[in-house]
Amino acid sequence: MLMTRIKSPSAFSKAADVAIGWATKHPKTVLLAAAGITAVALAFIPALRVDVDFANYLNRGDPAVIAADQAKARFGSQIRTIVAIEDPQGVFRAETLALVEALETALEDLPEVKDMVGPLSAQVIRGSETSIQIRSAAPKGVAPQTAEEIEAYRDLVLSDSTLLNYVVSPTQKALAIYLEQDPSIDMVTFAAAVEAVVGAHKTEGITFSIAGLPYANLTLQRSMKRDLQVFLPLVILIIVGVLFVSFRWTWGILIPFAVVSLSVLWVLGLMAMTDIPITVLSFILPVLLMAIGIADGIHVLSRYREELRRRRDKTDAILETMKAMKRPVVLTSLTTAVGFLSLLYAYMVPQRTFGLFTAIGILIAMILSLLLIPAILQVVKPPTLKAATSHGRMATVLGAIVRWAIRARAGVLIGALVLSGVFAAGIPLLQIETSQRAYLGDRHPAVLSMDRLDELFSGSNQVMIEVDSGVRDGLKNPDLLNEMVALENFLTTHGVNKTMSLTLVVREMNQRFHADDPDFYVIPDDQSTIAQLLLLFSMQGGSLGSLSLSDFSAGEVMGFHALKTGKEQIALVDDVSDYLDTHFEGLDVQMVGPTRIQASMFTSIARSQLTSLLTSILAAGIIVIVLMRSFSAGIVSMIPLLFTVLFNFGVMAFAGKSLDIATLMISSITIGIGIDYGIHFIERYREERVEVQTRAQALVRAAQTTGTGIVYNAIALALGFGVMMLSAFQGLQNFGFLIAMTMIVSACGAFVVIPSLLAGKQKKTSSP
Repeated sequence: MLMTRIKSPSAFSKAADVAIGWATKHPKTVLLAAAGITAVALAFIPALRVDVDFANYLNRGDPAVIAADQAKARFGSQIRTIVAIEDPQGVFRAETLALVEALETALEDLPEVKDMVGPLSAQVIRGSETSIQIRSAAPKGVAPQTAEEIEAYRDLVLSDSTLLNYVVSPTQKALAIYLEQDPSIDMVTFAAAVEAVVGAHKTEGITFSIAGLPYANLTLQRSMKRDLQVFLPLVILIIVGVLFVSFRWTWGILIPFAVVSLSVLWVLGLMAMTDIPITVLSFILPVLLMAIGIADGIHVLSRYREELRRRRDKTDAILETMKAMKRPVVLTSLTTAVGFLSLLYAYMVPQRTFGLFTAIGILIAMILSLLLIPAILQVVKPPTLKAATSHGRMATVLGAIVRWAIRARAGVLIGALVLSGVFAAGIPLLQIETSQRAYLGDRHPAVLSMDRLDELFSGSNQVMIEVDSGVRDGLKNPDLLNEMVALENFLTTHGVNKTMSLTLVVREMNQRFHADDPDFYVIPDDQSTIAQLLLLFSMQGGSLGSLSLSDFSAGEVMGFHALKTGKEQIALVDDVSDYLDTHFEGLDVQMVGPTRIQASMFTSIARSQLTSLLTSILAAGIIVIVLMRSFSAGIVSMIPLLFTVLFNFGVMAFAGKSLDIATLMISSITIGIGIDYGIHFIERYREERVEVQTRAQALVRAAQTTGTGIVYNAIALALGFGVMMLSAFQGLQNFGFLIAMTMIVSACGAFVVIPSLLAGKQKKTSSP
């Protein structure tokens, strides 16, 4: 089935032999070069930046992102940090209002705060037929103290359509302060300053909640730091443990550990040199490289031990080891790198940089495995080995498994096909979730704060619609304003709990001007009346913010909602887009902001995921076929991987796990890493096939030799990825669990499915 005759060495093989031979003859030069590069990397690493801002993760070429950026340039940023104060006894108490006053004052005094709107300082419109007054909800922003003052304040804010469900909750048990950061200040710095002020005002019986993108970024950074403090020691312990069990030789631990450590340091140094920041995905890069990069060291040193038993000369053993291992090391490294490089098609920037630099790290580990390992082996004393009288216990078990797979060949293949069909049937059930909630998880501090705000107020998510009339004073047109009122009514029937726009100001001014008569809470029919009301509003010190540009040519309609899933937000975007197309013909009216971006991400991520998966499958197959110089070898290597991908998707679907920014990468990564087991197995099978008579004998001997390396490799990867189940992020917990599981399945496929495919039509085989 596979071509096994001896072929002339390829150009790649000759070049690799020359490089390895040189490294073996000049080990000190190799070690000095590695030390020099490491010193340079270490010098740059302190300059590494951390970027936890999801806004920087978006594809800047996405029309939804472009529209959001343009709206931000015209109307300013709408990102707000919300501080909620919750009093179970009710917020309209002198003690609580005094606390809110002190908190508002302290927050407003922060140099990091550009603007603040709170329950005491929020502007309200008061007036009669003869006068209009714009003032703060509490006179001069001072908390009312007497029972009469508190009652008057309570009646005012509860009757004000702008303030209700915005700065005061309908339950009357929570108040909210909205903060805008100084744009020159980093979000994390701003959020930390706000948190410090809130912490200084903590009071028994009062609950504080902080929500918003800046605070989410602060908690993300803390979670990343906490995860690394857990992950790195555990992964190091796992690697040392696996290497100790594998070799029971000090250098057998130190050499592979040196390879992965240097690959991590060099990649981090390269990221610092190119000013690529650490993100919520790439912060796990050191953990991944250590777990993945250890594989080559395990296989090389396992083969080195074999060659030492056959040869007395250490140099010959090293050269024979590298001669046999150079192709599988290169093949497995290239296919793994391709799996990560396929993420370059991903929608989000962190996925691309994560894929790129992980691939670079894997290739660095490959070069170090080919050059540094033989150099170190040349200068250290070889291990003392007992004479091998028989295969070890693990090798015996693996040989028995392969014999069984050959005998039950038909059943194994039919079973694999049936299971593939079952798992494939679950794929339509898979859900894609692009929100922060899906990645962070329901128990993350940032999500808990958002959920609390959703319960107390109108919602922490924003929908924004830009209305551009194209002419000066266009927003003063009563027909357009009434159309905007209809739009706001439409939004409230589609999950949006509260809206704000210029129509709110115009209607409220009109009502106040007519002695608070509810019948006048409408848009006046005459444009000149609207113009007069808005002029009076501005003369009294009223601020429109992003509700309108200064020339009234364009403005924004803002809505607040508590929709949680991506599907809900996508449905809202679709409904609103259809409505805008129908009711605002001839005008430039479009959705902007996070809700539209979420919908765009959903479509783009689904498409990029399919592209990444197909790219990794095709590229991995081509690499194996070209370097093995065998079409059948490439196909056989890929078949167990396709089963593993279906297994991964099926498990996710039936377990109700959604595809988020972390789990979306699993299938592509699985292709790259999982094919390694098949490559090592097939390479050794082809080598053994030259020396034995039957395929069955060659398959069993491959399992008994390289099989132990495959097992330890799979264990190291499964445990290395498994530590991510301890992450503070739900997305990484799922990522770690699923990758660990697929690594075990891929390894099992190497010992069961591949022998079944290669065994031919033999029904029975004798033990070799």
